[in-house]
Amino acid sequence: MLLAAGTARAQAPKEPPPLWDSQIGASFVGTSGNTDTGTIGADFAYHGRWPVWKVESTATAIRASDSGRLTAERYLAALRGSRKLQSILSFTGGERIERDQLSGIDVRSILDGGLGWALVRTPGWTLDAVTSLAWLHEQPTNGLNIDHPTGVLQALSRIPFASSGDTTQRFTYYPDFRESGRYRSEAEITAQAAMNEHLALKLGYLWRYSNAPVPGFGKVDNTSTASVVLRWKASTAAAP
Repeated sequence: MLLAAGTARAQAPKEPPPLWDSQIGASFVGTSGNTDTGTIGADFAYHGRWPVWKVESTATAIRASDSGRLTAERYLAALRGSRKLQSILSFTGGERIERDQLSGIDVRSILDGGLGWALVRTPGWTLDAVTSLAWLHEQPTNGLNIDHPTGVLQALSRIPFASSGDTTQRFTYYPDFRESGRYRSEAEITAQAAMNEHLALKLGYLWRYSNAPVPGFGKVDNTSTASVVLRWKASTAAAP
């Protein structure tokens, strides 16, 4: 379906990014009768683009149950701002808050500040990187709280197809500067294609790895999502 939506607009001219854009996605799967299951997913994203400043924020929520028993529940919110210093260099800072009790995390907060890198800028591909120092505060569902100096090393790639959609690839590495064995990493890929001006289809896959998970929990988590997205954008284009 994503490929079909992209092919339908393959001849449309490419448009510059808007001054701002936002979107809300939602998904639901439920069964009853012989089985009683339900899965609800929601996500939000906002991007603001100005000549010097750029702001982006995201939020996701996933909740699943099986016969009244909660099997998955995760909430995540992130905010990042950046100020351009040179054509490829910017100062960046961000905050990320997560709650995933079924993976052993009551609250996890990462506050970072560092440098952003615009490594590739072509019509067919963009590549950005972040190198930041950070502070990790983690409250596990069992055990002692953690307050450690960490880092954020991230690469984010975006490849548009036609004018109707794009695919993004992200890899993030979180080293721990106090206990080297406590590093974590994430890899995520998404694909989104427009059905019309305001509606789109979105697919996503997220892989998360913790080398030192909360005792009693596994090292790897995988999340696959499919949702319908409602989008808005500014009528004016962002400055080049």
